[in-house]
Amino acid sequence: MRILEFITPSNIGGAENYLVNLSKKLKEKGHEVYILSSNPQNRKNPDLSVAEFLSKSGLPFKLMNISFKYSPLAILKVLYFSKKNNIEIIHTHLSKANVIGAAVSKILGIRSVATAHGLNKKSQYKYTGSIICVSNAVKENLLSQGVNEKILHVIYNGIDTGRFNPNAEGLHKRGLDIAFKDKAGFNAGIIARLSYEKGVDLFLEAARLTLNKIPDSKFFIAGNGFLKDELIKKADNLGIGNSVYFLGFVGDNLISFINELDVVVFPSLKEGLPLSLIESMSMEKVVIVSDAGGMPEVVEDGKNGFIVKKGDTEGIYQKLVFVYNNKTIMEKMGKEARKTVEEKFNTDIMADKTEDLFKTILLDKLS
Repeated sequence: MRILEFITPSNIGGAENYLVNLSKKLKEKGHEVYILSSNPQNRKNPDLSVAEFLSKSGLPFKLMNISFKYSPLAILKVLYFSKKNNIEIIHTHLSKANVIGAAVSKILGIRSVATAHGLNKKSQYKYTGSIICVSNAVKENLLSQGVNEKILHVIYNGIDTGRFNPNAEGLHKRGLDIAFKDKAGFNAGIIARLSYEKGVDLFLEAARLTLNKIPDSKFFIAGNGFLKDELIKKADNLGIGNSVYFLGFVGDNLISFINELDVVVFPSLKEGLPLSLIESMSMEKVVIVSDAGGMPEVVEDGKNGFIVKKGDTEGIYQKLVFVYNNKTIMEKMGKEARKTVEEKFNTDIMADKTEDLFKTILLDKLS
């Protein structure tokens, strides 16, 4: 199959990593995979460069400037690229790509598939032929908006369990190891875009409570976003600024970063299914998640992680203290977490199911 993977990112996150993971696997299976991406400029943090990120993947790609969803020029560019490369399926990610890719597929008479990475509005999928939902929660969200169930297909996110493994070496790059020099402490972390729905403020409030009980605790925040300055100010106002580390985008250091943590917290108020959750579990880390979105589909409370109610700061605090006081139990839980990922959330399963869906869609076109 000749597949176009088309994405319009604003930063580097789960959708972008999903695209690279899937593209590599589809290419290994013998398919011709083309990556097309918009090219957002991030002058504040060059580490978030899409060009640099895709270059490191080792996959061929092309960048183009796309100003807005309904840009006729963007549609013409993608149409020309697709026609020139005899694309059979356009697989899109994120809102602009979903709208533009579906329009191009209609014009060329080829198949379009969009992956819904979060709890999105149905309008961006109006003309899409099929939708991959990364969790049942994502599917239910679209069903509740009246989307036809026949075009919805749940295929869970998958990660490379060989790369994300509990034997990864410690954190040594970019000076981040300074924050981890005291190995005797208790390290809790969060990996998230710094936006309201990710609940980073709840993480800080739970950190304040935890520090009263475990004074040598440290709290690490990996990610960037428009709330960064506000969250730094909040940490200072809570009196915990000296125990909280805002690391920004950790990029290539993600595996080493996770490896240094005792527990990873996902206090989201709104969520599809974060790749970083699966990555953390693959590395045998204890995870504490809210009951938002698809996370309870991965985490079984008390077996391979913990689940708390959305917005429950006290619940997060109690689980953090429990993790600190029960190291042996936590080691067993970490192994259960990795087992879950190996059995259900690896890239091979994700790629196999996606390939099967693409083949079915093409066969339906011929019949």
